[in-house]
Amino acid sequence: MNDLSYKSFMTAFLAAWNKIMQTPRHVAAFVAVWYYIELLYMMNIAIFFYPPILISLVGVILGIVVSIHILKLYIGNPVNATIQLFLMDVHIAYSIGLTIAAIVSGATWYSVLIVVVRDIIATFEMILVYTLTKDE
Repeated sequence: MNDLSYKSFMTAFLAAWNKIMQTPRHVAAFVAVWYYIELLYMMNIAIFFYPPILISLVGVILGIVVSIHILKLYIGNPVNATIQLFLMDVHIAYSIGLTIAAIVSGATWYSVLIVVVRDIIATFEMILVYTLTKDE
């Protein structure tokens, strides 16, 4: 990478980082979209324990609730920002527990793939927790 392209990259990166620091709730709304994948994963597990019609109904209701939450978070509702901080905190702790369980149990490649995706999302969530609470 030559010096000019490095400076161009760093200029674009710092401009994007400045925009994220000004409106972190927009980034949090985009990260919250990944909760749909968590919802689908939990529905696949719950299908073995509960009737499929109940799981479908709960999945539709939770999908609508997550959609409303994401829209209100993007708009900047402070209540939804607080709810998102709580959800991210719980998701980070859940991801750490799953990572440790996958390492200890010697999980299959599919399980490890899900854990890696969760860990990537949890890393973004840790950064967002910092940016959303840096003023407090």
